[in-house]
Amino acid sequence: MYVGQTGGTLYQRHLLNLWRIRTKHSDPVAEHFYTDGDSMDDFRVMRLEKLSGSDEYRKTMEQLWKSKLRTYGINVQE
Repeated sequence: MYVGQTGGTLYQRHLLNLWRIRTKHSDPVAEHFYTDGDSMDDFRVMRLEKLSGSDEYRKTMEQLWKSKLRTYGINVQE
């Protein structure tokens, strides 16, 4: 499970992740799907919360969700 935030739309972020997986981009999320035995069939997206506000606020809420869901942090540049 991966928790992330974006200043764009969820659709845009989803397309970006799919493109990175298909092109074997070197970021942790993409690498997980092309090196660890997972496939595109295993990739799912679910919105946890829609926020408005600053980048700092989104990053704070991202950390809160990571803590609540006990998921690891991955730093991925958009």
